[in-house]
Amino acid sequence: MQTVTVAIADTDPGRRAKLEHSLQGGQGIKVLKNTILDESDASANPQLESHAGMTSVEEVVAKIRQLNPRILFINFDQLTEDNFALLGTLQRECPETLVVLLTDKSAQDEQILQALANGARGCLNHEADPLYFLKAVRVIDQGEIWVTRKMLGKIMDKVLH
Repeated sequence: MQTVTVAIADTDPGRRAKLEHSLQGGQGIKVLKNTILDESDASANPQLESHAGMTSVEEVVAKIRQLNPRILFINFDQLTEDNFALLGTLQRECPETLVVLLTDKSAQDEQILQALANGARGCLNHEADPLYFLKAVRVIDQGEIWVTRKMLGKIMDKVLH
């Protein structure tokens, strides 16, 4: 089994640590720690920059290109309209990196659909069972998507209409 590298772009240290812990138990998964740090953690590892300190899509893409993860988890509540451009740019310039959105209950289906249309390969709720994160990494690494059945129905509606 080939090792799958995973990066986590979430500036919330508690959520990031929880996801790192969930993934570290997975055989064949290597978690690239502290991919995107919050401002208070930035001094702990000068090699990695804070998302807030990055001023352009190009800088973020350069950082992801440097880390070269197979799977990149991005906190959805940090995505803005401008960041949908980030998803498209990552898809074009780092096609080997597959993006998974981390959502909460406030995430709107239309925004998730837009993110999927812009290159995201799946989405998971922050509060999902830790086993789902491991399964999602494996499934997405094999070229599939990871969405809820409800979201799959909405995707099919968009395709058919």
